[in-house]
Amino acid sequence: MVLFRTFASLITLTGVSLLPANAETWRIAAPEWPPYASSTLTGNGKAISALKNVLAPAGIDLKVEFMPWTRAQAVAASADFTGYFPAWPEEVLDGFAPSDPVAWSMVGVAQRSNIKLEWSTLEDLFLNYRVGFVRTYVYPTELQRQIYRYYDPDHGSENEKDLARVLAAGRVDIALTDPIVMLHTARELSLDGIDETVTILQKNPLVLAFAKHEGYAGKLRLLNDLLADRSSIETGCCQLDQPRSETRPSD
Repeated sequence: MVLFRTFASLITLTGVSLLPANAETWRIAAPEWPPYASSTLTGNGKAISALKNVLAPAGIDLKVEFMPWTRAQAVAASADFTGYFPAWPEEVLDGFAPSDPVAWSMVGVAQRSNIKLEWSTLEDLFLNYRVGFVRTYVYPTELQRQIYRYYDPDHGSENEKDLARVLAAGRVDIALTDPIVMLHTARELSLDGIDETVTILQKNPLVLAFAKHEGYAGKLRLLNDLLADRSSIETGCCQLDQPRSETRPSD
């Protein structure tokens, strides 16, 4: 009896229920956003793999359905989906609740290899260069404000592949994106003319957007508890108006 009470206390202290393997399935909608999320990559990409690894100790099986980004956000509201992932916090729509960070991406500037950027503020970029962006993304606040100021958001690219193509073709000078995604996409499409040196504006968390269906709050607490038990979460973040150039990290 003493042994049972001790074991039960340990479970309570961890804040995580120990469930039998495959006791529950979470169905999520996801965009094709390699290397973070993709139906063609091992483990479905870095971010999806991270989420699977976090959920595994609780016996939760993750079922991922890939589709275009705006469709993923729409479909995830239906009753048979848990939510959508990965998303920047700015991309969590009304009717959804964000988890704590599951993984991290970067927001930055990718550029043509035949130009030299000279700028100190975001406004300099928008004043002096042709800026490409994905119209379906919701960028961090200051970037989104500048896009609204200088462009019709509907004139942005449909997705990352289109953005990579217009940058490689010279129709824009720079692209606002996660540079890791841009360079991965450029290699995938065999595109030339995109510089391997990137400028990182900030790190941005990738969260699971839970659809606010009955019982979602318990799932949200469980995931956040599991994330709190994980010791490898990055916490650093850069200032948006302090650009930093670096070579692309290895995959």
